Amino acid sequence: MNDRPRAKRHAHQRFDLEVEMENTGDEIKRLQSCINDLISVLALPAIWSGSESSQIVGTLLDVLLAMLRLDFAYARLSDSSDGPPIEVVRLGHGQHPSVQPQQVGQALGRWLTGDQAASRFVVPDPAGEGEVSIASFSLGLQDQVGVLVAGSRRADFPTNIERLLLRVAANQAGIGLQEARRSGEQKRIGEALEQRVAERTAELTRANENLRLEIAERKRAEAQLRESEERWRDVFENNPTMYFVVDAAGKVMAVNPFGAEQLGYNVDELVGQPVLGVLYESDREAIQRNVAQCLKQIGQSMSWELRKVRKGGSVIWVRETAKAVLRVNGPIVLIACEDITEQKRAEEALRQAQADLAHVTRVTTMGELTGSLAHEVNQPIAAAVTNANTCLRWLAGDAPNIEEARAAAMRIVKDGTRAAEIISRIRLLFKKGTPERELVDVNEVIREMTVLLRNETTRGSISVRTELAADLPQVMGDRVQLQQVMMNLFMNSIDAMKDVDGTRELAIKSQRAENEQLMVSVSDTGVGLPPQQTDQIFNAFFTTKLHGTGMGLSISRSIVESHGGRLWAADNSPRGASFYLTLPTKVEAHE
Repeated sequence: MNDRPRAKRHAHQRFDLEVEMENTGDEIKRLQSCINDLISVLALPAIWSGSESSQIVGTLLDVLLAMLRLDFAYARLSDSSDGPPIEVVRLGHGQHPSVQPQQVGQALGRWLTGDQAASRFVVPDPAGEGEVSIASFSLGLQDQVGVLVAGSRRADFPTNIERLLLRVAANQAGIGLQEARRSGEQKRIGEALEQRVAERTAELTRANENLRLEIAERKRAEAQLRESEERWRDVFENNPTMYFVVDAAGKVMAVNPFGAEQLGYNVDELVGQPVLGVLYESDREAIQRNVAQCLKQIGQSMSWELRKVRKGGSVIWVRETAKAVLRVNGPIVLIACEDITEQKRAEEALRQAQADLAHVTRVTTMGELTGSLAHEVNQPIAAAVTNANTCLRWLAGDAPNIEEARAAAMRIVKDGTRAAEIISRIRLLFKKGTPERELVDVNEVIREMTVLLRNETTRGSISVRTELAADLPQVMGDRVQLQQVMMNLFMNSIDAMKDVDGTRELAIKSQRAENEQLMVSVSDTGVGLPPQQTDQIFNAFFTTKLHGTGMGLSISRSIVESHGGRLWAADNSPRGASFYLTLPTKVEAHE
């Protein structure tokens, strides 16, 4: 009876031993599996060596998902370049495949703040339904690289072994990611350095090419400058034109041999001397003003005429064209001089011939107006004789009337003065001499000519109408020449109306015009201008009169233009012609 209980006890002991051995074998298998998993985790750096951060994280999550049978694995990496973080997620079976890493990161955000390394939470499944246990681990020190999150629906997740594996994996990944970041940063730095080197090399290449081109261009410019200087020297020294280079103080900096020779000097005698020394004394002040104006208008050409004095004392006329240009040491004036002495002599001869011809024309016209002039002179003479007889009657009475005799004597003086004025005007028209410029009242000239031609207008039954502006300014001109112009225009209009039927009217009008000028118009109701020949009426020797000389209008236009004005003609409607002339009131007339 004692053997049976002993046998039973032995059977129980064998069973307990077998169970214990079976448990020990399972524990050994789990330990071997854990060691294998740990070896696999430790071998990961060899797998992802040289990989980028996203590839390292992807490989890590794939291994952890399969090794620990997770429902999801999530990692978020901070970007070293201050860009958006990199988020990666791996999902287990049964999870929504369309879940994005950003959605998982947003769902887990409240549990990933602060120092949550190795913490365990039960949270709503961010990739599915229900709840899930999560464990988070820092990648690198204090999340400087990122964070790793593992999630599983198992209630015991994570076990100590799983926590150990996750911690080792996180540490390995942190080291690998830091190495990858350093490698990437070194790679970027190397690429940036290579790019900078390439850019700098390209810049140096371009700079060298530009420098080569600049040197070549400078050589070409220097060659062109030498060639230009040689051409200038040839022109300056050999050109038969006087050239002067004068500084701002008026000293001669250079003169070409021809210019010095024309003035009777050699070059050395003029260089360094005041340019005023070779100018005619009365022209010096005007030339100083012109040069000063030229220096104010740098780069603009100016021209003028003046007289220069040769070494022997003789005088020559020149036309100077000057331009001021800037140089390093200040402005200088370049002057080209053209000898116009012969031209001036010819102009003077032409002027004298024109004056002689104008005088002949005036004398001829006055001869034609002998009857009219005699009538004009006879009127005050006859009045003086009548008043003299009256004065004698008042004095011859028994009681002489002294007051009436005195009044008659005063009328005699007035008539004599009027006759003297008429004769004086006639003498001026006969006068031959050089033009004399003075302030002239154009309205007074018109009235004088109207009085002289009164007999002609009366004989031709011509009415005279004048509209003279009261505020007409005076002009600077030659009174006799302007009288001749008015007389020629009036006589042309009178001749044009002698043989026409109907109204015969001579209208003279003076008025202010634009640009500080005055305008005079002489209009008639005569035969008008010759058809197709309007432009020729001011030509010398062109005439439509049977006994005309063809010089009146030509001389008149020359006189008006010499006074700085203009003379033209136009047809009237329905008949007749008008002559218009303008004269400047401010600008001094040109000779």
